[in-house]
Amino acid sequence: MLFNGCQVDRGRATGKKVLRRDNVRTAEMTYENEVLDLMVETELYIKYQSYAKAIELLEDAIERYPRYLPAKQSLEDICRRTGNFERANEIAREIALISAQLADERSSNKGTVEEVEVQARRKQVEKTDAIIKMVYESNELGDILKNSAQQLVQHIPADRCVIISLGKEKPVAKYFESCAEGTSSCSAQKTAKLNFLLLKMVSNGMEPVAIDETVGAPSLSAHETVLDEFKIHGIMAFPLLYKSELIGIIVVHRCSKGVAWTESEKTLFYTVSGHIAVALSNARQFSAMQTMAITDKLTNVYNRGFFEERMRVELSNARQQKFPVSLALLDIDYFKKVNDTFGHAAGDKVLCKLGFVLSTNLRKGSVIARYGGEEFVVILPNTKLDVAHKIMDGIRKLVSETFATEAGDPITVSIGVQEASLDNQIDLDVIQKELIEKADEYLYQAKRTGRNRVCSIAETEVNSEPTC
Repeated sequence: MLFNGCQVDRGRATGKKVLRRDNVRTAEMTYENEVLDLMVETELYIKYQSYAKAIELLEDAIERYPRYLPAKQSLEDICRRTGNFERANEIAREIALISAQLADERSSNKGTVEEVEVQARRKQVEKTDAIIKMVYESNELGDILKNSAQQLVQHIPADRCVIISLGKEKPVAKYFESCAEGTSSCSAQKTAKLNFLLLKMVSNGMEPVAIDETVGAPSLSAHETVLDEFKIHGIMAFPLLYKSELIGIIVVHRCSKGVAWTESEKTLFYTVSGHIAVALSNARQFSAMQTMAITDKLTNVYNRGFFEERMRVELSNARQQKFPVSLALLDIDYFKKVNDTFGHAAGDKVLCKLGFVLSTNLRKGSVIARYGGEEFVVILPNTKLDVAHKIMDGIRKLVSETFATEAGDPITVSIGVQEASLDNQIDLDVIQKELIEKADEYLYQAKRTGRNRVCSIAETEVNSEPTC
């Protein structure tokens, strides 16, 4: 760990420990404290069922202190919880052997880790638990980052906390900030270059950085104006790491001059940052699972289930706010022939391409879903029938001009369009059912009258001639 430009080994298995003093007992205590710090972190990961991370830390502690029983006992417990009984039994045998050895050593007054030291380290758990409870309270990315920033400001203490969550494709990122009472908010735009510098610093070796005083710090000389404007005197920055991947950065500011970061603050920050990283990763996975649940796997547009739920919401909003909403049903013409002639893989490509065209060419706010087979459905909020007809006719033309089979034959779509009748006296479920039925009727009207067209008015309404 890097603090104030100095590398500090926090007990990870990174090689031989370099002792600062010759006194043997001091060296032993330093060594033991590092192991105990690991145990504090481990207890928190176990509490919130992040077993993979807990196992990693426990194995690290055992490697550095092979006879430390609490680490082995915790590892045995996790193995049993996760069904790895063979390893759990092996560890139990090791525990029995070590216990016997320690009993012999105690009778000979040989030193072991004192329980009072364990209790002293457990006080850190009480302080960090309040933060971590908030971290794991939500599966929403925004809530996690907001709560984390607020809690860190309260417990470090610090005057300002900024958390930046990196997107899958940089530089896409989400920025969250929390300030103590009386501390002004930072401008994300003005501090962007400073935050980018800190990101580079922590990503270099994936190590944290702590600066007690920014004034005169050579690495920050180019940012003196920003540091002065927002009264940033102390900075700590930690990487958010999950499985060696940098998924974000936490930065805290101290606005008081001459106040150094304490070791307990650094340790708390280090511990909490690990949990925030796990929570962020969990939130991303949860979001991905939610997306999968409402998305058609082949075309990446919404599925029918989501469409039916969303349609009711859009109808309710439209009726309440007194704006129109239209619905379009699309069907690929002669799609069975494409599958029969060129194979289902070719048919899948056509479906995917249509999903992409709809997603990228319809205006913002439109809801696109695969309705079933080769049918797609589009909700057009705040759109009257005549406008919806024109929009979907543009889609029809685009498809006919750009879609073709492997043999070069054009591929077209037929479309039925209907505007919802939002009568306050009619139940929304009834309105939704009638809207879909009417759009479906016009879709098949388009099929009957030649395909590759949009229909939105019944034949009987315009002298037996469809509006296509």
